[in-house]
Amino acid sequence: MTSQLIVRFRERILAGTYAPGSALRQDVLASEFGTSKIPVREALVQLQSEGLVDIFPNRGFQVRPLASSELDEVFSLRLQIEPAAVALGARLATAADHAAARMALEQLNEALAAEEFSASGRLNRAFHLSLVVPRLQPVATEILGRLHTLAQRYVQAHLRPEGRVKRATREHAALLKMWSRGKSKEVRALIHTHIQSTGEDLARVVAGTGR
Repeated sequence: MTSQLIVRFRERILAGTYAPGSALRQDVLASEFGTSKIPVREALVQLQSEGLVDIFPNRGFQVRPLASSELDEVFSLRLQIEPAAVALGARLATAADHAAARMALEQLNEALAAEEFSASGRLNRAFHLSLVVPRLQPVATEILGRLHTLAQRYVQAHLRPEGRVKRATREHAALLKMWSRGKSKEVRALIHTHIQSTGEDLARVVAGTGR
């Protein structure tokens, strides 16, 4: 039950159903999901370790607020880690890894085309991590997985302007093409530009909201 609740709560936080800064009352959640407060608390503690929930003495749990400082740190760390990890993945990937990455991108593009934005965040994360080749870089994958989860909150909340989906689709296609050819230098430059431009777009929007 705890594992199921972790998935459900995470999905709702990332989709904005549980808004940033909102209280997460254990009794209300337990009643909603037909369980006791014990698995609810265990799930919320796990989500705290993922950076999605805050715990306050005598106040309980709340969804972690969005903040420009967190956004800057998340994308700064991605820029330090992800380009090198993806470039290495390009050199080490096998035909099976290429097939897995293509499938991940196809699923992402289908979700974007259908405007299924709640699913597209998860699928975008899966595509990016496939380029790292998780079986060969498990620690990098774990770190980047958390960073992508944190980044997804900002993307889901702020970054759906007209043209952004087409741009992301185009950038992903170019990235996969170079990655599949083992062009690590080109891949490193492409992923760096992709991450940087997304972060800059988000920073401008978040700054405009006053967060």
